Amino acid sequence: MSNKYHVCIITDQDRGIRAGVKTVFGDKTQHIYCMWHIMKKLPDKIGTTLYRETNIMKELCSCVWAEDIEPSEFEERWCSVISSYGLTDNEWLDRMFNKRASSILAYFRDLFMGGLMRTTSRSESENSFFGNFMNPNLTLVEFLMRFESAMDAQRWKQSKLIAESKNSFPDLETPHPLEKHASEFYTPVMFSEFKNEWVAACFTCGVKILGVTTSDSIPIIDREKDKVTMLTLSLTK
Repeated sequence: MSNKYHVCIITDQDRGIRAGVKTVFGDKTQHIYCMWHIMKKLPDKIGTTLYRETNIMKELCSCVWAEDIEPSEFEERWCSVISSYGLTDNEWLDRMFNKRASSILAYFRDLFMGGLMRTTSRSESENSFFGNFMNPNLTLVEFLMRFESAMDAQRWKQSKLIAESKNSFPDLETPHPLEKHASEFYTPVMFSEFKNEWVAACFTCGVKILGVTTSDSIPIIDREKDKVTMLTLSLTK
């Protein structure tokens, strides 16, 4: 690594790992807890009935995975959800909130990680998927048979998604040709994410006019949140 420390390390909340990271890297590397591991524990910590019969998981995910909110906004959203479901006395949720600076995206959104948080989640999801087919006590023959079953399930799901992608056309929100091009280029899932960002850019964002300026930064206003962000441009003469 050319004598350079990692910018950050993402792990679960294992005490041994936490102590090891602290010993080896000290304060030069930011240790972040994997939110996927944390949210996976939610059903056991709040009760399966509340988890299955309400939207609490969706509401909590909307704030813990939000990349464009301030820490104060996260805290407001979190407290609102916890209060609305009567979980203010839940010790585990209280501990997670106290450790929020080590796991919530809002507290280190200026730290470039190249999508590492999402990549970690996808990797762990695959581990969970194969865990539904296998266990440590399988014989080699049983392992191979179950592995093939797991791969067949993945192939069937992929074929189904490909068929849906080729034979369906998503609804467009604007007449702009860029959105139409994206609908033909992206898969339905990716286009849904693009469309959300596109609609937000079209209808809630804009350039705030401050008069004539020679600065290479321009103010972008978010009308929905009434917030201004400075966007730095690389200008060429």
